[in-house]
Amino acid sequence: MTALRRHDPIVTLTTDFGLRDPFVASMKAVILSIERRARLVDLSHELPPHRVLPAALFLREACPWFPAGTIHVAVVDPGVGGPRRPLVAKAGGQLYVGPDNGIFSLVFQRALFEGAWQISDPKYLLPKISRTFHGRDLFAPAAAHLARGLPPNVFGPEIVDPTTLEIPGPTVCPDRLAGEVLWVDRFGNCATNLEEDQVSRWAAGEPFTIRAASRKIRGMSESYASVPVGGLLAIFNSSGVLEIACNRASAHEALGLKEGDPVVLERIRNPRSKGKS
Repeated sequence: MTALRRHDPIVTLTTDFGLRDPFVASMKAVILSIERRARLVDLSHELPPHRVLPAALFLREACPWFPAGTIHVAVVDPGVGGPRRPLVAKAGGQLYVGPDNGIFSLVFQRALFEGAWQISDPKYLLPKISRTFHGRDLFAPAAAHLARGLPPNVFGPEIVDPTTLEIPGPTVCPDRLAGEVLWVDRFGNCATNLEEDQVSRWAAGEPFTIRAASRKIRGMSESYASVPVGGLLAIFNSSGVLEIACNRASAHEALGLKEGDPVVLERIRNPRSKGKS
């Protein structure tokens, strides 16, 4: 096996295209036609169609683990052909290529944002731009030219106001912390917008229950195996957020939990002792 050259560029691909159609293959063909040294890495092509927030959450968790200089192409683009801008951006030493619809905004909130530019110079695009497939015609060639070493500011004018998405925030009360499910993974685990640090500050060492759908869970578990097989639990997952799960089963199916459903933490208060008559 021939060793990879040290500077072979990594280009990741994330879409909602699936794999049965020629879309992903066409993007790869365009990239490799311009820069054959590119190492193409498929992150996912099974994201929910047309839904930008799940894609943004996915990228926020996956992209930071790649080495500096990685080029991330992400296309979940329900506004393709409309007024949304195509962009190339730099953050945390990595490069991002895709639609300016907020898909990278959660990454930018965590990494050091270094700038964004509109992809508009025709030198770096395919000669003919279709109305429906900017992944192939704009984003793939732009990524390939970045892989060849072009700086991001050559593609067009600077974008000073990239589109941002906001994750719904929890509601904080003295005896109640209310969040919601943001993501359901393939195991049926339901990740929420309740972060571990925030829960710890709110709880302040006092016991609490977690209410999800019609069920209550007392306190947090340290592992999935802390409950019997099929048992329901709450745990802080690898992303540092509270997750509703079942041991070797699907909390999504067991509870009917879905994205947007509430998950509420409530303090356990000791009843007042009754005075003697």
